[in-house]
Amino acid sequence: MKKYIPNIISSARIIAGASLFLFSDVTNGFIALYVFCGITDLIDGPIARKLNATSSIGALLDTVGDIVTYMAFAKILLVQKQVPKSIVIWMLGVAAIHLIAGLVSLIKVKKFYVVHSLFGKILGGSVFVLPFAMWLAAMIVSKPSAQYDFIVYILMAIVATIGTIAGLESLIIQIKTDDPQTPLKTIYGLIKSQ
Repeated sequence: MKKYIPNIISSARIIAGASLFLFSDVTNGFIALYVFCGITDLIDGPIARKLNATSSIGALLDTVGDIVTYMAFAKILLVQKQVPKSIVIWMLGVAAIHLIAGLVSLIKVKKFYVVHSLFGKILGGSVFVLPFAMWLAAMIVSKPSAQYDFIVYILMAIVATIGTIAGLESLIIQIKTDDPQTPLKTIYGLIKSQ
């Protein structure tokens, strides 16, 4: 039974993340579920490793949980028209890079695999703190205002930049390694090993 605990935690995050789609604004209920998603994202991997229960299904559930959670937040931003078109296009490009990286693994080893890299973790953390940073910006300057819009644009540009680096890191790792599940988590580790 212990070996299923990490997957149960990840599945709970997927359900909570899907529930976030019911919200049209960042309310207290949204934040509560969002924080739950963040906490479960932090603990499922370490628990899986501690219980020696890591699996490809667990990694997939973890990735799906991340995607569902962040897409729910993106939906709110898009509905409220808080995302400039340039950022939307940029983030679609980032998603395309990650998709291409996964397709590289599909071609090389017949398995679609997303690298859990250093910048991927940094990206997850930056996306997770984005609604809190936006809330803080709204506390400092009035919302809506040109100042608030500018701060939000800068915050999103930072996240998009990190996403670009994470996507390129993942793509390079996928291209340069024979095993997409390699323990190499950074481009630096890849360069150092060659």
